[in-house]
Amino acid sequence: MEIFEAMKTHNHEQIAFYTDQSVKLRAILAVHSTALGPAMGGTRIYKYQSVNEALGDLLRLSSAMTYKTAAGGVNFGGGYIVVIEQEGMEKKEPLFRSLGRFIESLKGRFIAGGEFGVTEETMEYIKMETDYITGLPGYYGGSGNHSYMCAYGVFMGLLAAAKHRWGSDDISGKKIVIQGYGKIGSQLAAFARDKGAQVVAADIDPEKEKKALADGLETIPTERIYTEKCHILAPCSVGAVINPETAAKFQCEIIAGSANNQLLNEEDEALLKKRNILYTPDFIINVGGIIDVSEEYLGYKTGYKSEKVKRKTQNIYDRVLEIFKDAEENNRSSHRAGICYAEQRIASVTGIKGTFCGKGKM
Repeated sequence: MEIFEAMKTHNHEQIAFYTDQSVKLRAILAVHSTALGPAMGGTRIYKYQSVNEALGDLLRLSSAMTYKTAAGGVNFGGGYIVVIEQEGMEKKEPLFRSLGRFIESLKGRFIAGGEFGVTEETMEYIKMETDYITGLPGYYGGSGNHSYMCAYGVFMGLLAAAKHRWGSDDISGKKIVIQGYGKIGSQLAAFARDKGAQVVAADIDPEKEKKALADGLETIPTERIYTEKCHILAPCSVGAVINPETAAKFQCEIIAGSANNQLLNEEDEALLKKRNILYTPDFIINVGGIIDVSEEYLGYKTGYKSEKVKRKTQNIYDRVLEIFKDAEENNRSSHRAGICYAEQRIASVTGIKGTFCGKGKM
């Protein structure tokens, strides 16, 4: 991959590489935009097959974060870190402290959170080397597990999609298939069941499937996810689940889930539209976690307020309806309408920065 061409294509500000052979660390950081504030994003440890694969994932994740933070109404930009998991790498204190030193070297241009391979507990090790992190455990002064608020935001978006599609957000009796029964998927299932929905779960992890069964849910094999007849499909695991191959198989009316980058390509939403399937942009509805951790990070000024986070996350409902309306009125995809919504906020906020407010306020 030609790095500068890739950065130009995706409008990235910065890409930084970092290695520490003592802990077998190979990390890449991308800052997509700092127009609204320092970039914020996750830290993902994954067994990438190549550096190019890692870079491709990084560019998508970091740019999606810019749109997510902008649309979510928080004053942060978008960025991400990916770590290429290697043979012999130990996910212990030295690795995460080294990663923390890498984050510290950015001096606040990037605020890191956890993701695949980075738990609340390992964030404590990163904290030993830098203050530019968020998503810490509650006993460490953080907001705790932000998957609850992420799931709550997805649920708000799911209800808005139901309202747009069926004229009512009453989902009692509706069948919802959840792909991925992790922290977010399981909480989303709980929200849906409380409203009377019939929830079915699927997960490649046998332990998570057992948990779904213990919670009283019906489960299906993962290979049936795309062909299972249902009202709503909620992808809450991997990305790129909407592609030319799967789009022809879906037997649902709405897609609304927490997984990042659900569209393999933006154009793939047109395949859903042809089959009268309503797609709810993932970066619009899965922003509850970002709202939560951003408020945690800023809480040193006013203190973390959970009621404020919940109120801001509830706004996802109206935002989704606004985006669907825009998509219809302007004859464009809901994904593109969501991007336009985020870009309009970035443009409107950056536009006022031409007014000088004194030292440190430019």
